[in-house]
Amino acid sequence: MRNLRKKAPYRAALAAMIVVLAVACSGPSVGVDVKVEAKDPQATLDAALQADREFAAAVAKDGPKAAFLAWFHPTDSQFIDAGGYLKGAEAIAAPFEQSPPGFTIGWVPDSGVASPSGDFATTTGRFAVKMGDQTLQVGRYMTSWRKDETGAWKVVMDATIADPPAPPTTTPDPDGRPG
Repeated sequence: MRNLRKKAPYRAALAAMIVVLAVACSGPSVGVDVKVEAKDPQATLDAALQADREFAAAVAKDGPKAAFLAWFHPTDSQFIDAGGYLKGAEAIAAPFEQSPPGFTIGWVPDSGVASPSGDFATTTGRFAVKMGDQTLQVGRYMTSWRKDETGAWKVVMDATIADPPAPPTTTPDPDGRPG
């Protein structure tokens, strides 16, 4: 009898866990309608690609700092490249404060994917960073977009991957010697 009293609390706890697990795994109650509004993912992607093109145009027109402040989500945005990680529109736009004259960033979106919910998409494409006529860096980028409370597209993640440097070109030695 004494042994049964020691096991009773454990049996009660086990029974409670089984009931909780059964309720959790049973799914929605009968009569409860769970709906997710599905939209056309292609229309969502087209809208995000258009936002990406408008963002690139804003950088060319207003400069990178103003455009990045306007298009990046104020707090939920992140920027990742080989040199680091920045969070929030202010931190992401701050390095452009020191941009010298002739510094430009440009890109062209070429692909992407979108959620069926209509509020999230990722665009990809080619980018180039230039100083006047000199190209400093080229590569691919990926930008994730989310609609904010007003329904406007905002950048929440931007990442770049630079192309590897081109191998040096050498002129072959006429006598066949290396180098």
